[in-house]
Amino acid sequence: MMMALGLLGVLLTPPVLGQVHHFYSGFMSGDSLYGVEFNEQSSALSVFYNGTLNVSSSKWIATDISQKNVYIADGDNVNYIVSADTAPFTVFGAPYSAGCPGQVISVGSSGTLESVEANISYSSDSGVHGLALSADSRFIYSGDDMGGSIWTHSYNEATNTVTKLQRLNVSGNPRHLVVSPQASFVYVILEENNQLAVFNRDSTSGLLTGRNKTLSLLPTGTTRILFGRQVQSDANHSHFYSAYSNSSLYWSDEVKFSNPQEEGKYPKYLFATIRSRTSTDPGFVAAFALDITTGSINNRLFLIPTTASGGASNSISPAIFSEEYFTISDAQNNFIEVWKLGEDAQTATSIAHLDVADSPANVVWVN
Repeated sequence: MMMALGLLGVLLTPPVLGQVHHFYSGFMSGDSLYGVEFNEQSSALSVFYNGTLNVSSSKWIATDISQKNVYIADGDNVNYIVSADTAPFTVFGAPYSAGCPGQVISVGSSGTLESVEANISYSSDSGVHGLALSADSRFIYSGDDMGGSIWTHSYNEATNTVTKLQRLNVSGNPRHLVVSPQASFVYVILEENNQLAVFNRDSTSGLLTGRNKTLSLLPTGTTRILFGRQVQSDANHSHFYSAYSNSSLYWSDEVKFSNPQEEGKYPKYLFATIRSRTSTDPGFVAAFALDITTGSINNRLFLIPTTASGGASNSISPAIFSEEYFTISDAQNNFIEVWKLGEDAQTATSIAHLDVADSPANVVWVN
């Protein structure tokens, strides 16, 4: 049975001006789509588009490879969208609802959405929160948050056929995930465990063949960092302080690759974020240096507090014009920030801040 997945496509026409760049933001609530301009020279953010959409909420958004169309999740249970980077640039979507399948949606020559071509089937206990594609779009990977699994499906573009290949049981609530462009690894956010799990991948079969490593996304020790200020636990304030090992105070959010600036090159960095469950404590952002030949992690560059908790979303969106810039969207405190890596990439700093009316889910850069 085909199930209608609420998606909306919008044609983009942002200006292109040298060191001025643009992105769009979806929201966890409301019916708006924001277009935001970032001036690289002055480190300023300003809204150039504020559109009202015929949707119940815009939630997660994605763009096509040409950056000329943005796809918007419409509805309470439409959760994640990804667009293929290879022709015919098919769009894949997943609703976060128990037992509900994802969908494969065809697009026209201009990138407009056309029709649902196939379902991505899961189990009755599944609730998929994230999708990722292999570089050749032959394999679909799903983070099954409710069902505690990572699913692998194959996709045949010529016949519009989706085939279930593997359900890998994984504890810790698999959320969002990415496939290394070198095809060797799948990186998965474990939301409840606050970890980044690295799975080996067979590029021929598409199957995940074992966990390579699992990395904590929380600092170690008993020092708490409150919005950039380090404080120590003490008996008088034991109700307020706790060790970072108390993972229940946090829930991990997003993982993304940086975008290479030279054709044929691979990403230098992998970014991840976690959210705090309390508005008084910050979330965190981590960066890892990658082996550009294999796609494996060489080392962690930094793990630092974000400027607020993140709440429902502390999403990270790497820029497409540089590997040194990324945005963080804070759904708890309703703002979007642009961050920049330091010269040695051992830290990063928020350099631009924009308050918005609703709770931003994520952003997509378009130039």
